[in-house]
Amino acid sequence: ELNAEQPSILYADKITTDQNNGIISAFGDAVIENKDGTKIKADKITYDNNNDILIATDDVVINDIEGNTYFLDTVESFDGINNLYGNNVKARLNDGSRIVSADLKKTNNITILEEAEYTPCKESQYLIKNCPGWKLKSKKIFQDNEKKTVYYDHARLHLFNIPIIYLPYFSHPDPSVNKRTGFLMPTIQTDNNLGEQFSLPYF
Repeated sequence: ELNAEQPSILYADKITTDQNNGIISAFGDAVIENKDGTKIKADKITYDNNNDILIATDDVVINDIEGNTYFLDTVESFDGINNLYGNNVKARLNDGSRIVSADLKKTNNITILEEAEYTPCKESQYLIKNCPGWKLKSKKIFQDNEKKTVYYDHARLHLFNIPIIYLPYFSHPDPSVNKRTGFLMPTIQTDNNLGEQFSLPYF
């Protein structure tokens, strides 16, 4: 148990403690499992008990309670995974869609992704290797977990890596939302006669 107020369990090949400074270090297949069910895995995890700061480095994987999986180079977190910063992010969301981003910052219910790309296309269905049928690239993506909405700042819609539409501002419900008034997630369909068709449904 790392913290009496927020019980967590730590597993690793090797664990060392510095009782004077309140530092716990874990090496080799280190895993922290939080009370809420979230998990952080990494080659090395260091936990500062005095300041409630966790640093994970090398092959970091985060599994959240919504079923999303995040792969990062490094993560620094406070208060479990409610407040964290990570870089070189690759995310696989629970609906099969994917996000890549230079940086990720999460503060309570708001997640910010810098220099990010989003695509719902499954890699097994790519018509061209390493090239999704379509994706949204944005300087910033904001996800509000309370409002269940994703916002894009200066986004561009790409078809087969070719930018075709510039969207200075765009938003849609996140993948967990089934019904809501407004624009829904855009879709791309391939038709043998008509070619690629882009639609932005309104509910």
